[in-house]
Amino acid sequence: MSNRSKDSTWDPEDIELLDDFEESRNLALRATKQLFLDFYNKNFQGDEKVLEIGSGTGFLKRNWSENFHGEWIQMDSQPAFLKEAKKKSNGTYIQGSAYRIPFPDESLDVVCGYGSYDVFMDLENATKEASRVLKKDGLFFHMLDLDPCSSPIANDLEKKGIPLRTKGKYEKPEGVCQVKSISFISEEKMEEFEKMCANLNGNCSNLSDFGGKYNKVWKKYSEEIKTHDYFDKKLRQSLMSYFDPETIENGNLTSSFKGKRTEQQQKLDKEPFLFFNEAGKFYRYSNSTQYNMLQSNFPNMLNVLPAGHDCAYRILKQISPSLAQKIEPSCSEISAVKYVSARK
Repeated sequence: MSNRSKDSTWDPEDIELLDDFEESRNLALRATKQLFLDFYNKNFQGDEKVLEIGSGTGFLKRNWSENFHGEWIQMDSQPAFLKEAKKKSNGTYIQGSAYRIPFPDESLDVVCGYGSYDVFMDLENATKEASRVLKKDGLFFHMLDLDPCSSPIANDLEKKGIPLRTKGKYEKPEGVCQVKSISFISEEKMEEFEKMCANLNGNCSNLSDFGGKYNKVWKKYSEEIKTHDYFDKKLRQSLMSYFDPETIENGNLTSSFKGKRTEQQQKLDKEPFLFFNEAGKFYRYSNSTQYNMLQSNFPNMLNVLPAGHDCAYRILKQISPSLAQKIEPSCSEISAVKYVSARK
């Protein structure tokens, strides 16, 4: 499985990674579909012509509101992704680039992306193209349920000559699905940092000694970038030149669902009854500490697991599975997605 950090586009073999993401997304899918429906009801009429940029294997379109009866076109630069999307559902699919959208000026009602614009090295050009093909008052929106790709952020800082460090890797989404961190030296601390580094050259006996002391200096003067904040700010700034500034907004979309567990949820070993999907993280409820953490962050969404109910179910299942099934607790799903939207 390749690492997307080396480039601003996905490789064909990354389809395995997309499948892993979707497997985890599906654990809170009913809550996510409600989130999509809420956004649809607020922003759509239902008959729009939509172009989805970087559609991958079609997760957004497949789970969009059933009330939508317009035209939804899925575009991706990778034929392998489009081929897989066609297996999952019927629709209109085209291969193309966000930097050269193959549509005439002012021909679309909506341009959108789901975890796609964060990978673009040239975000300015991508938003300019989105504006070009949108009609007057056309809608742009981007949703992200993962951590932003670190490559464009690191590239921005490197262009400015700012010292930085990146570390991280992709994992199958069990817990944290994307581990990325970027630390850098700010302009305010640069002079003092360089002075300290210069002093190291005369105070270290060997390369190993220098490396250890340099790491301590780096840790003292560096700061870690909050990648979501960085990407949101950069996307908003890119939109400012081509969209009505008063319509640009960003934030969190959240929704919840409560009901019987799905077949996929039932197959999990520990039989959790709470599934949580937040930008960059996919949780399963497994202990009281995790539950209390979620309850403090989302107090209005966690009216779940009445005292003793979960425990009684698990005990009874050992004695009488059929009876336990009758008292099985309701399953709760929570979904939180970051978004940026604007009108032309």
